[in-house]
Amino acid sequence: MHKRYLTLLFLVCPLVGQAKDLGSWGDVWPVQEQSFLALIQDRLQELQDNGQLAELQQQFQDRVVEHTLRPTPVEGLLTDTQAHTSWYDPTFVVGQTLADAQGQVFARQGDTLNPLDTLALNTTLYFIDGDDARQVAWMKAQTPPTPTWKVILVNGNIKTTADALSERIYFDQQGVLTKKLGIHYIPAMVSQDGKRLKITSAPIKEAR
Repeated sequence: MHKRYLTLLFLVCPLVGQAKDLGSWGDVWPVQEQSFLALIQDRLQELQDNGQLAELQQQFQDRVVEHTLRPTPVEGLLTDTQAHTSWYDPTFVVGQTLADAQGQVFARQGDTLNPLDTLALNTTLYFIDGDDARQVAWMKAQTPPTPTWKVILVNGNIKTTADALSERIYFDQQGVLTKKLGIHYIPAMVSQDGKRLKITSAPIKEAR
């Protein structure tokens, strides 16, 4: 075993002892990297010079305006030749004890509350598809049973529908309200019925 180590040592030592500085081969330059910020600035300048930057800015602006006027439609809603009626009970269980700014507790964890017990819904909600001329015509013919009302789109162009109805228009972004209320058919009217909300959909000829 010792002889093997000695042999290895003799083989390595001459290589170490004879190591030389072989100098530099070929041309050598310092490494220079263009900063990422400079790269972006150069690219922007190039786009500006050839007119592409203005075009890209206009395309972005057009997309923002288009999405603002026509948000993503709410999926899964239908029309029907028959009317449908359902109810939504807003009663909920309090998750944690609640107090006002003066520290007065007005709801304790575990309590069951119905907001309609203390605050009436004096607004009628209408849900329609602004791209469906039948539903727009239906909305024009409505006589709201409450002093105020809101027209909420689930699809369509907000400005076009607002002009057609001469009303301020809202949009059910991501279907939050229709999902919460369990609305499946449109056009639909939502109003208070005692301690619940009544959802009534209107029949539409030639259901699609």
